[in-house]
Amino acid sequence: MTEAWNRTWRALALAVLALAAAAAEAGPALWEVEGRGNRVFLFGSVHVLPPGGFSIEGALADAWAEAGTVCLEVDTSQVPESEIAALTLARAIDPEGRSLFDLLGADADRARAMAAAAGIELAPFAPFEPWFAGLTIALVALQQHGYDVEHGVEKVIEQAMERDGKKRCGLETIDQQLGFLDGLEPDLQHEILLQTLAEAGDVEAEMQAMLSAWQQGDTDALARQLEEDFRDYPGLDERLIYERNARWAEQLEAMLDGGDDVLLVVGALHLVGPRGLPALLGQRGYEVRRR
Repeated sequence: MTEAWNRTWRALALAVLALAAAAAEAGPALWEVEGRGNRVFLFGSVHVLPPGGFSIEGALADAWAEAGTVCLEVDTSQVPESEIAALTLARAIDPEGRSLFDLLGADADRARAMAAAAGIELAPFAPFEPWFAGLTIALVALQQHGYDVEHGVEKVIEQAMERDGKKRCGLETIDQQLGFLDGLEPDLQHEILLQTLAEAGDVEAEMQAMLSAWQQGDTDALARQLEEDFRDYPGLDERLIYERNARWAEQLEAMLDGGDDVLLVVGALHLVGPRGLPALLGQRGYEVRRR
């Protein structure tokens, strides 16, 4: 919803679907927010990782033991895979029946040339809109280097929830998240695809840099990366990061009104900087501290 792709793609994929990173002094960041009789723990996820890239340990393991409910950006447990596929196709395919190359217009030949130079066949993506083609190409490039959602934070968390019988919830629906991408302006969708094609060959080096920041707990570096990624795209950070943070802060206030302790796992760029969730909750008067 990222990094060895250019700043545009890094911002998009990190923010919405694909690679989010977080920080803490001795590992990925974990915040504790004190509520009215309960607590919410905030943990930043990396959605795509190599095998063994994440496990529940350290301070997160303590929070896991204390939390009765685990909340993700999207809770897919009650959504059949067939419904997920149908929702995705409904967003990924142009409702007017135009192909990828029709939608690209004057950029179509450039996209073909860049794909050929990168050794990528674009024909299989002809039925889809540019945002979906770019996302899929980026994920395939990561998979070729051993990164996969099957090893990412959410997958590990979901398996542990099932094992331990945790109650679960989600902040958004699948269709809402897909809509953030599907609703991007055509020119930006074109740029995402073109830059993904240009940078797909360097994906591992860039991903390593982001993964290192997440593992080492450098939240300042991640906040700088967030600012840099969106610098050339005014308003995009509002739509993909900050507007969602504001909505989530409202939902978190309801969670902090008593009941179970909750562990919230979201893309970690939502947790850094002065408009990240920890800062927003602090501004609302809650005690927020790093664990």
